[in-house]
Amino acid sequence: MLTLIKDSADNKTASFSSVDLDDSGLLLLLDKIFFDKGYDFRGYKKTSVRRRIKRRMQLNNIETYERYMEFLDLSHLEYQRLFDDLTIKVTSFFRDNHPFYVIKNRIMPDIINNLPSQPFNEIRIWCPGCATGEEPYSIGMLLSDVLKDNMGRFNIRIFGTDISEAALENARLGIYEPSAFKEMKEEYKNRYFFPVGSKYRIKYSVRQLVRYGIQSLVRHTPISRLDLLLCRNVLIYFDRGLQEKALRDFYYALKPGGYLVLGKSEVIMSEFRDAFREIDREARIYQKKG
Repeated sequence: MLTLIKDSADNKTASFSSVDLDDSGLLLLLDKIFFDKGYDFRGYKKTSVRRRIKRRMQLNNIETYERYMEFLDLSHLEYQRLFDDLTIKVTSFFRDNHPFYVIKNRIMPDIINNLPSQPFNEIRIWCPGCATGEEPYSIGMLLSDVLKDNMGRFNIRIFGTDISEAALENARLGIYEPSAFKEMKEEYKNRYFFPVGSKYRIKYSVRQLVRYGIQSLVRHTPISRLDLLLCRNVLIYFDRGLQEKALRDFYYALKPGGYLVLGKSEVIMSEFRDAFREIDREARIYQKKG
């Protein structure tokens, strides 16, 4: 997932820990990144952000935030490298596959059965922090599998959003390395992909179900009237205030009875337990009450 900040630091960073980098300097740097580039990491967990920034500073032989900010003013390339370090792409098709089993066999049939009896009913699904598109395409394959010949009876809108245009360009292209398929059934690969050299491209029948666009959970209005929202392994990198904001946005984005899927290390905060009912604890699937 693209909006994740990798916690593990390499051994080189350890030798840099003796330098005292105060939080006020860190906050000034995060403000600069936001006002210069529009990327808002100010609500992310400071320990993770600090570790990633320290690594970039060490690689450039810089010991203070002030000097690093001056260096960023001189180097567009360093800005891009910093952004890449703060937004680690960790994703694959059907990652941690149990939630997808529950979505296919329980959630999707419930969504479909509760739609009004009219032609071209709309099914709206959102995957924020989608990185290079594996999760939205996984959902598209599941819908194709569930609906089969009835696909044409529905107006399916799957939204994949992220803060990185480069990642979204890769998602739109839909070409993947073999390593992206490690948790996917071979039958899905054979049915929905075709080889492109040593890689594989997802077929147009699935690609055309997904719309990709820039969207920040920190700054932008959420997509609305959703039947299903998957935000997996993103909230763990937000501080409590930003987690609360995101969950509030998700609540209002979902239709009554809509479903929210979180990552395996994430749970609904206590403030929202009256707003959602737990559907599957292991899969971290919740349903909006009402």
